[in-house]
Amino acid sequence: MGIIEVDDDITIEKIRSLINKASLTTVVAVASFVPKCEQLMSDLGKLNGSIIVLKTDESDELEEVAIELGLKNIPSYQIYTKGVLTTSSKEGSEVTVDSIQQSLEKAATSCCPPSSSNCAPSNNSAVACCPNPNADQPSEAADILKLVSTSYANTVNKNPGGCCVSEDPNLNAYDMEELIKAGAKEANLGLGCGNPLTFSKLQEGETVVDLGSGAGIDCFLASQKVGASGKVIGIDMTPDMLSTARANAKKRLQGDPNRNDNVQFRLGEIEYLPVADNVADCVISNCVINLSPDKPQVFTEIFRILKKGGRIAISDVVNRPDVEIPIHLKTAEALLAESAGLLNWSPLMIIYEKLDFVILKLNRRRKVVR
Repeated sequence: MGIIEVDDDITIEKIRSLINKASLTTVVAVASFVPKCEQLMSDLGKLNGSIIVLKTDESDELEEVAIELGLKNIPSYQIYTKGVLTTSSKEGSEVTVDSIQQSLEKAATSCCPPSSSNCAPSNNSAVACCPNPNADQPSEAADILKLVSTSYANTVNKNPGGCCVSEDPNLNAYDMEELIKAGAKEANLGLGCGNPLTFSKLQEGETVVDLGSGAGIDCFLASQKVGASGKVIGIDMTPDMLSTARANAKKRLQGDPNRNDNVQFRLGEIEYLPVADNVADCVISNCVINLSPDKPQVFTEIFRILKKGGRIAISDVVNRPDVEIPIHLKTAEALLAESAGLLNWSPLMIIYEKLDFVILKLNRRRKVVR
């Protein structure tokens, strides 16, 4: 597409729209009063793909757009692959056409955002961070579960083919001080989409079951809330994740003997929980049920293990039929969840009704798509 000249009054929404239209886009922030920008501007035509130039000294709007994108230095650049930010210039680094070209070549084989150091490219298009939406996705339940388990095993082992993660606990409503106190900091892999503990209203002495417990972050936080007389059971189907959670459980007790030793982890699928009937006061889950190929079975199991009057606290991704997932949010997990069948709002309410769940409160849904 070559170099794209943008209007002085362009908005961030229009810039994102332009970025999403091309498979490979470079956004460059320049200013005429910076001498090195003159040579850079004259050489930009040598680059491949779509090139959006923000001349930040020509209008306040262009400067604000650059800042909102994160292009605070002049000159600086970002590269997007299929709408996903894959790399950007480092502060203080030399920005030339050659350095941009090197980044473009790397972008052709990797699609992980700079903030996701645990995310690695994969040879499997169904597992890569930015997979090909047209690639064949698994449809059989066993294949979906296998892909989920493999992806999360790669994540915890920091191998290629893992899931893109968030490394900032604040993004998922976790308090760093609380994580440290509970001995849960090491268990934060950034794989959740919220914090179910913020609305679970756990009480001392209660039994909690966590579906898809991962490295144990929510279990360790729940452990502190239910006290020494309470109990927390984490369920995960990935052996490598389970081993990590158990190792983290030992470390947290070694770090502070006063922490509650009331957490256990069990290997199992959330569709067939290794838990007895009428055991749990509360079932929690964090961004896991959307990946299940049989969601009604999951909720049937939840109902089975809950005590009479028990409750659920689930933080998850729910599909809104009126909103299409933007291309820059179509990560491996998003595509995988589509294969499994995303949680849909209306059918979810029907499942609750059929199982005789009483809905006391539906928390406000966090808006993640603008």
